[in-house]
Order: sequence, then C-alpha cells, then structure tokens
Amino acid sequence: MVEDAKGSVLTQRLLELTWKPGKICLQTGTLIVAYFVLLVAAWIAPERIAWLGSIINYLGIIVAYFVALLGMTAVAKMTLSELKGEAEIPARAALAAAMGKGKEIINSPIKIFGIFAGLVVFHGVIDLCGKIPFVGELGWMFSPVITFPLGIALVATILILVFGAMILPTIIMLGKEGPVSELIDFLRKNTIKFAGHFLIALVVALITIIVLNWALSASNEVSRVVMGDKFAYIENLIPGWLQHAPGFENYAVIAKVTTFRDFMQDLNPVANPKAFRWTLYLAGFVYGIIMWLIQMSILGFIVTNFSVAGTLSYVGLTGDSGEEKPDTDEVIEEVVVVEEPKKAPKPKPAPKKTPAKKKEIKKEEPKKE
Repeated sequence: MVEDAKGSVLTQRLLELTWKPGKICLQTGTLIVAYFVLLVAAWIAPERIAWLGSIINYLGIIVAYFVALLGMTAVAKMTLSELKGEAEIPARAALAAAMGKGKEIINSPIKIFGIFAGLVVFHGVIDLCGKIPFVGELGWMFSPVITFPLGIALVATILILVFGAMILPTIIMLGKEGPVSELIDFLRKNTIKFAGHFLIALVVALITIIVLNWALSASNEVSRVVMGDKFAYIENLIPGWLQHAPGFENYAVIAKVTTFRDFMQDLNPVANPKAFRWTLYLAGFVYGIIMWLIQMSILGFIVTNFSVAGTLSYVGLTGDSGEEKPDTDEVIEEVVVVEEPKKAPKPKPAPKKTPAKKKEIKKEEPKKE
C-alpha cells in the first residue's frame, strides 16, 4: 500500500503511527543505552589532554548514534509492517530483525562519520600550519578561502547524518543495495518535498516538547509551593548523572535550586544536617530516577516521531513499501481447467430382428374335367 505524502494526510498518519507504546518504549530503551555510552565516554575522556578527550567523546557519539539507529531501524520495521496492513510486530521481534541488519547499520553511517572526521583533520592541519611563526601566520590569513568551504561540507555532513537517521532505517529494512547511495539519491530527487515532511515532524516534536515540559514545570511548581524548603532539599540530593537528559533539563528548576544553594544556609550539611537525612537521599534518588525516565520517554517519543516521519516520507515519495509486485514485463497466464460433466452413456441400439419369412400359400388350380 503506497502512502499519500501530502501534508494533511502525512500529519494524521504520523500521529497515528507514532503514538504506539511498543515503539516508544523500544526507542526509549535504546536511547537509555546511548545515554550511558555518552556518560562513560565523558568519564573516560581526560580533561587535561584536550585532543584525546575530543577523540574519545567523538567515538562515544558514534557508538551512541549506532545504538539509537538500531532502535530506529526496529521502529521502521514495525511501521513498514503497519503500512502493508500486516499484523503488528512485537517490539522484541522488530529488534531482532534490526539486529539481523547490524552489518548494514554499522557500515552505512561509518562512511559518513569517516568523511566528517577527514574534514575536521584537514581543517586542523591548516590551523596547525597557522601556528608556525612568520610563514605560517602569513599563509593562514588566507585560510578562509579553504576553511569556509570545509565548514559548509561539515554542516552538510551533519545534516546527512540527521536526515540519514530518518531515512536509512527504512532503506536498510527494505534491503536496498548501497544504503548511503540510495539515501543521497533520494534526498537529491526529493529535496523540497522531504524538507516539507521534515518540517511537519519538527512542528509535531516542538509542540510535544512544549506541552509535556509545561506539564512537568506545573507539577514541580505545585510541589515547590506546598512542600517549601523540603522540595529544595530533595532536588538538591538528585544524583548528578540523572540531570543530563539531552536537551530536556528543567531550566526553571535548576535555576531555583541554584538560588537555594547560593542563599540558603539550610543546604549546608554542617549548618542543617536534617537536610541530608538518609530518607531525603533516598527520596532524591527515586524522584530523580522517575523524572529522568519521564524525560527520556519524551525524548523517545521525539525520536520515534522522526523515525516514522522518515518511513512515511520515503514510502510516499518512492512508492516502495516492500510489497511484492508482479513484474510488468512478465505475462502471467492463468490456466483454467474446466471439467466437462460426464455424459450419460448412450443406450445400445436394440438388435435388429430378421424379418419373418412369409409362407407361400399355394393355390390349388381347379382340375379340368
């Protein structure tokens, strides 16, 4: 079934196919794994050696991208099944199908990351040459002639990675040869239309973020008014590693907690040990875990939204949903066998009777006298 790629239809189908608990939970799970990958990379990266720390963080971003892409590929499998009118695939089966495509998931984006790294290294070499006294300084002043196009190429590579996360999972699940070439060809042929679909998904994501974060802020504000300083005590004891859900920090809460820390002596463990009771530590940990899971679920919905939008856009613009279609060049002949009803046997003709011989009656002639 080919999906209509028009804006109104796309928006309706996007909402229908995104609000699926199985998809959101699956994507959220992979994002949680990616979150810890980034935390580990940041923990390993040395602060004193800037270039080594940058490399380790870059490798962490690559691994986290692959993990998130694995979840998006599983979501694409579920969406394609729904578009074909098949029964809904369980999340575990979809994840298993995506893991079966692990080689393609790794090989496809790694080329793009390699190009990005090559551009950064080239730019860095030019900057290192600028550190050479006199000659390097005089030569580097003309560097924008080269570095500006390099900057454009870097931005283009990042956009391909972003759009690739939307389109590549569908291309991979459809079994296309050369996923990156197929992706670039698709973007080249459908640039304007795909940009429109991306904007629709972006608007849906922004509205969702605003509404859900508004709900979180309203809930926190009620708790702050009712609980007073106790709410600040609990938030003060939330572990730091739980406060980094990407892009979803509650800035109002952070600002107010910072204000409490700066101006309230009660948050000093020496001045007010009651603010650091074990029950408050436990409350801060559990409350932080729940809030963190809510924030990661919001992020999971956003990523699922873009994944479904990419699948709908690709299927709608190419007409390829993975359904088997008969080849138009082949002539399909149907042989219909019609069984004729058996005819009743004809009655055998009755044997012919031989005609009876007529007996000749001899007439006696009168005797002559």
